[in-house]
Amino acid sequence: MKRRAITAVIGLLVLVPLLGLIPSTWTWNPRLLETLTTTVSMIAVLTLLNHLIGYVTGKAIAFRAGRLIRYMELLISLPLFLPVLLLSFGLYLTWIRLGLADQFIGVLLVLLLPTLPYTIRMYTNAFQALGEQMMEQMVLIEPSRLKRFLFLTGPMMRSAIQSVTLLVTVIALSQYALVTLIGGGVVQMIALEAFPLYSGNSLVAAKEATIWLLVLPFLIYFVQLILLEGWVQVVRRLLDGRYDSARQ
Repeated sequence: MKRRAITAVIGLLVLVPLLGLIPSTWTWNPRLLETLTTTVSMIAVLTLLNHLIGYVTGKAIAFRAGRLIRYMELLISLPLFLPVLLLSFGLYLTWIRLGLADQFIGVLLVLLLPTLPYTIRMYTNAFQALGEQMMEQMVLIEPSRLKRFLFLTGPMMRSAIQSVTLLVTVIALSQYALVTLIGGGVVQMIALEAFPLYSGNSLVAAKEATIWLLVLPFLIYFVQLILLEGWVQVVRRLLDGRYDSARQ
């Protein structure tokens, strides 16, 4: 009874604020199409970079020891201890000198600051959960790194991959100050579209933009879920030799 009451209270705390976001009328803001294209492109490239860097770094931290690894871990964890906005001010001045300010790639690189430490931590924990012995057995079974990832390591780390994608998506969508500072209003993401609409009393358009903030993580998560499930099914069929029997 007590558990149900706590669940009901938590559900109300989450759902009640969302009820106020439902627009009474639905109109399509034409600016949203360009903003959504930029937002989805940014999240796709940012997620890919997080997976690539996080996978390699997390594996090194999980299984290697030494002073260099400890320094690397400390350096990567710095954004967790320092305000990201503080680091971004320094980066902003550097980006101006390099010509990366107000550019897609400039925003992309600065968004690595709040996302990469969590990604590396998740991959480190995932590799530690697999264990060094399991990784050594995988090397014996499949020497090729690419095939080992496609057939063994990747499917076994599906939960970590899903969590990283969802986390990166939510953090990227929530970054208003960083995108405004580095993007200079030229790189438009959905959060930059929503905030001015609220301050300008355009509530219908603001709610429409906010709905996309809510919907995008779910869409990306379920698309990824379908792709990962398809990946695992293909690997199972290949390992079972069904493709070979089908060809015969």
